[in-house]
Amino acid sequence: MNKCLQCHQPLFGRKDKKFCNDLCRNTYNNNLNRDKVEIVRNINNKLRKNNRILKNILEVGNRSVSKNYLNLNNFDFKYITNVNESKHGTVFYVYDVGYQKIDDENYLLFQE
Repeated sequence: MNKCLQCHQPLFGRKDKKFCNDLCRNTYNNNLNRDKVEIVRNINNKLRKNNRILKNILEVGNRSVSKNYLNLNNFDFKYITNVNESKHGTVFYVYDVGYQKIDDENYLLFQE
């Protein structure tokens, strides 16, 4: 006799049935994909945090920011959504906010 892959209760009905109900099917599949979902969630959280930091700087009227200030606010330079090469240099984007290196310690900010 076949048993439910999630709760291990006996199954009745079709021979190829794998779950006793939708709750068991959803729980099983959610558990199966949990690690992938957590990775994406963690990356999205870091991207949103970076975006929020840059937007907060722009909201107070600043168009440039020091690398030190970004580091103090836990900005993570590894998490960006896009890179664009322009004639003035490399532009890094975190969603709709971009930043470009002015010199070794300062960045120019702008919002698309």
